[in-house]
Amino acid sequence: MSTIPTTMRAAVYRPGNLNLILENDFPVPQPTAGQVLLKVAACGTCHSDVFMLSNTLIENRTYIMGHETAGTAVKLGDNVTGITLGGLYVVHAILPCATGLPPILNSDGIGLNGGYAEYAVVDQRQLVPVPAGLAPEIAALASDSLITAYNAVHNVAGLRPGTTQRVLIYGIGGLGHQALQIAKSYGARVFAVDYKQEARDLALELGADRALTLAEIASETAAGTLSVDIVVDFVANEQSFGFGKAVLKGDALNFTAPPGKLVLVGVSTDNLPLNTAEVLVSNTQILAALYGSIDDLKASLDLLSQGVVKPVVNTAPLEDVVQVLNELRASAVTGRTVLLPTLPPPAEK
Repeated sequence: MSTIPTTMRAAVYRPGNLNLILENDFPVPQPTAGQVLLKVAACGTCHSDVFMLSNTLIENRTYIMGHETAGTAVKLGDNVTGITLGGLYVVHAILPCATGLPPILNSDGIGLNGGYAEYAVVDQRQLVPVPAGLAPEIAALASDSLITAYNAVHNVAGLRPGTTQRVLIYGIGGLGHQALQIAKSYGARVFAVDYKQEARDLALELGADRALTLAEIASETAAGTLSVDIVVDFVANEQSFGFGKAVLKGDALNFTAPPGKLVLVGVSTDNLPLNTAEVLVSNTQILAALYGSIDDLKASLDLLSQGVVKPVVNTAPLEDVVQVLNELRASAVTGRTVLLPTLPPPAEK
């Protein structure tokens, strides 16, 4: 095991800034009892980071962001058991409760130092081993984007292998393109919606039965020619919400028909219009999905290791974090961009 330095490179949030600051001499944290020091191998970037920076939904103090992390255990605190030095792990971003029950976001990691750095300290209970042969930049996605997509499709929407249901995935981005693959692997007939041509092309490559433009879904919604059983909305703005309600087939007077389900996953500042009579008459359930449990994380890793989900991954050095977050702001990323602290910094121009 190589010597652990005393300082590290880290992308740091400091109060008052709308972007992160790359620092080269941030102190390497030390694990206390029950904690593990990871050498970060990969950390995915996320729209929620941009949302928090833009909307000041963050702790008003200095800390390191990054919640989609895979790393190697390099130092153990006292009383740590079941963790192997040199082993590769992914980090569940929410601390389990003392009794081991799945958390309901009452102990999220906002404000704790994360994975946009060379090293990170985590509670041993947050670590799940990475299956052999799975690259860290792929495994890292299980800890946020894939676990959220899996929770939305499997738990909240309730899809299971062998389904024949019709599912609309709205937004084929970092999460949506993974949700699409899960739904298809279960047997669903999948309709994809995205305003970007490259996203629609990707959806078809991944097995979507149809990929619609916004104009097409607007036209077919108005004509009543498109209907589905489930909508999983990774945008969740006023427009997507309206389309989602319109394409769900349902009839409150047909007591044998299952309700249509509209699952909101995207984060938006829009106030979504809700007419309760409309929802009742159409027998629509409006649900939400955020993150997932440790068991969901393990299931997500299995989907990756078995090749059921093949995420589109772009990699970048830690030094590019500001550029990557700006690309996320501009919706200029196809798939998911993962920071690799071990990559050399880009050459100066």
